[in-house]
Amino acid sequence: MSDIAQHIAVSQKVAFDDLDWDTARKIGLTRQEIESLAYFADIESQTVYYFLEVAKLQVARDPDLLTFLTLWNYEEYFHSYALTRMLTECGVAVESPTERSSKIRAGARFKARLEDVVQTLIAKLMPRTFVALWMFWGSLQECLTTQAYEELARATSNPVLAELCRRIAKQERRHFAYYHGQARKKLEGRSWAQRFVRWIAKRFYAPVGGGVKTDAEGARLVAQLFPGDRIFEVMSYVEKRMAQLPGMDGLDCCTRWAARVQPMLPPETRATSSELRLPAAA
Repeated sequence: MSDIAQHIAVSQKVAFDDLDWDTARKIGLTRQEIESLAYFADIESQTVYYFLEVAKLQVARDPDLLTFLTLWNYEEYFHSYALTRMLTECGVAVESPTERSSKIRAGARFKARLEDVVQTLIAKLMPRTFVALWMFWGSLQECLTTQAYEELARATSNPVLAELCRRIAKQERRHFAYYHGQARKKLEGRSWAQRFVRWIAKRFYAPVGGGVKTDAEGARLVAQLFPGDRIFEVMSYVEKRMAQLPGMDGLDCCTRWAARVQPMLPPETRATSSELRLPAAA
């Protein structure tokens, strides 16, 4: 069975109707959990726009790629829907996923619009390299996203939130596996694509959401989930997974980002020795 066939066989919206919402309401959410869930819901709701940006490109006419993007968009939308349901059930006043998504997109930063223009140019000039970059970037972002949901599941005292996060993380791991496998195939034996992808990662990496959230907002969210030196442990893990791809050995874009954002963070979430962790320029 092909990679995409396996994905089709198990793809579905995340289950949440069967969750014990009475227990979720009784225990409630912490301030940090509310902030994290709201941020995640905002970013997950933007997937449809990422999908539309890529679907209009000629390279997306590949049947397998278009199929995966359709399934990915469907599943990510319901992640946002389920997270919004959790917030609402726990007494947090939030807009519907559709309303919130439209409002966030309307306020998208210039960076998001610039990224759309640049990726369109790359796709036209270097279509094969663009697909390799897209798969690598998806793998990179889904790896951290999975870690974030798993951390929420471990840290919360609300068992209903923990179960929902585990269910979402399971789908995110599957997304990561597909992106990672495709990135390996697209990068194998293509030294130019490897160098280009590595260059992009080194200079422009930031956790997903940079187009609609500020750098400080993204850094604060990651540091809340992984405070102190833990942020470097998690980013190092992501880099090790990326290092399994052709030409990516020694990639340090994630730990560089973690060191760079330390001054933006509240003192209680900063790493204890960030000045020693920023690698020398390659």
